Amino acid sequence: MQGHLVFLFISLLLAVGPGCCLSSSPNSYLRKGIDKSNIKKVAVISFHNNTQIAEASHVVTKAFIAGLFERKQFKIEFPGNVKNLLVSERVIVRTGLDLQTIKLMAKRLGVDAVILGEVDEYVGVDDRKKSVIPVVSIRSRMVDTRTGKILWLAQHRKTGDEYIKVLDFGKVRSVARLARKVVGEMIETMP
Repeated sequence: MQGHLVFLFISLLLAVGPGCCLSSSPNSYLRKGIDKSNIKKVAVISFHNNTQIAEASHVVTKAFIAGLFERKQFKIEFPGNVKNLLVSERVIVRTGLDLQTIKLMAKRLGVDAVILGEVDEYVGVDDRKKSVIPVVSIRSRMVDTRTGKILWLAQHRKTGDEYIKVLDFGKVRSVARLARKVVGEMIETMP
């Protein structure tokens, strides 16, 4: 009888433990001495796509905008205005912007900070393969438009299996849903 209880206890730990103990939070940096009241309006630049999946950048950028909007901490510059400014100035954004362009965005759009980022992994788009575990890895940073200094940066990588609570409950099967969760966890570390 006692052996069965020990076996049951160990089985329960193995079933529940991984879901609650392996959860990792984003690696993040927050500049000391930030006056949060100076950051009222931000512009989100389309994230650079380092993957083979064409829509990865679009999904992550939209998830970032939606997450910031839900948090209601900042006003968000309309993405069309950001794009129009970059096109009119013939700026090609890959992994970053130069200080001159960032200051131009502050002057023309009235933004206090710019959020840039990169999508490094975006796995699990092929719905025909049900056994594929989605994986998302994102890097992002917030840059002060007055000084060009990095105010915040974060890197986060998760798989759909990392959200399992018990058995397969909680597992994230959609890469787009996983991207939204990863972005949400990153936004929680912002100033």
